[in-house]
Amino acid sequence: MTSEPVTVLGSELRVMQSKHTGRTYRITISLPYAYSKPRVEGWPVVYLLDANFYFGMVTDIVRSMAWCGRTTDAIVVGIGYPEDEDPQEVLREAQARRHMDFTPVRSEEREKRIGELTKRPILTGDAGHFHRYIKDELIPFIEREYRADPSRRILAGHSLGGDFVAFALFEAPDLFDTFIIGSHSPGENDRFTFKREEAFAKEHKQLPAKVYLSVGELEEEADNTTLTDMLRLAALLQSRNYEGLSLVKQVFVDQNHCEVLAPGFQAGLKFALKK
Repeated sequence: MTSEPVTVLGSELRVMQSKHTGRTYRITISLPYAYSKPRVEGWPVVYLLDANFYFGMVTDIVRSMAWCGRTTDAIVVGIGYPEDEDPQEVLREAQARRHMDFTPVRSEEREKRIGELTKRPILTGDAGHFHRYIKDELIPFIEREYRADPSRRILAGHSLGGDFVAFALFEAPDLFDTFIIGSHSPGENDRFTFKREEAFAKEHKQLPAKVYLSVGELEEEADNTTLTDMLRLAALLQSRNYEGLSLVKQVFVDQNHCEVLAPGFQAGLKFALKK
C-alpha cells in the first residue's frame, strides 16, 4: 500500500519572495466550495498568520460555519514558511521565523530564549517590514489573482501572531475590516501595544475597524499576565470612544493558552463573517 501527503480540499500553494523583508513565504490559499460559480461581488479574505500550524483548522472552521448560513464562506490566505519533510524541523523553523516577522521591537532576551529552544540563531523586531510585505505585496497579489472583496479583509493571529495583529491595528487600521487578536501579550514586547495605542490616541479620534479580542481564563500565572493585559487593552480601547470602532472581547472559561486558540478563532471568524 502506497501513501501520499494529505492536502486541504480546494487549496493552492504559492511561494513568494518578499522585497520588503528579503525572506520567502509559503502562501497557502483555500477557496470557497462555491468559488467556481459566477458571483457578482468578491469573497471576504482571511489573512491567517502561523499558517504552518493553523491553515487546515481555520479553513474547516470557515467552511463548516458557512454551511448553516449565518456566516459567509471566505478565501483563506495562510501566511507561513517553507517546509521540509521533518515535522519537528518545520516547527522549529517556523518558530524561529515568526519571531522575526511578528515582533515590533528587538529583544535580546527573547532571541536567546527562543534560540535555545529552536537550536538556531533568532532575530527579532522586523514587524514593520513584514507589515509592508502584506500591504504592498501579498494583498495586491491576492486581489489581482482571485475574486476578493477589498472591503472585507480579515487579519487573524494567536499568541505571537496576536501580537502582530495588535501592531497592525495601530499601524494601518483601515487596511483590514476586522482584526482577530487571540491571546495577545503586550508584556512580551516591552508593553509596545500600550505605548503605541497611547501615541495613536493623541493623534486620532477615529479607529474604523472591527476588533475581536479573545483570551483563556487560565492565561494568568506568576510570569504570564496575558489575561490581565487583554482585559486592560479592551478597557482602554473602550474608554477612548474611538469613532468607528466595533469591539468584542471574550474570555473562555477553563481554557489555557494552547486550548483557547480553536474556540478563539471560531468566535472571531463568526464575528468577522456574520451575514
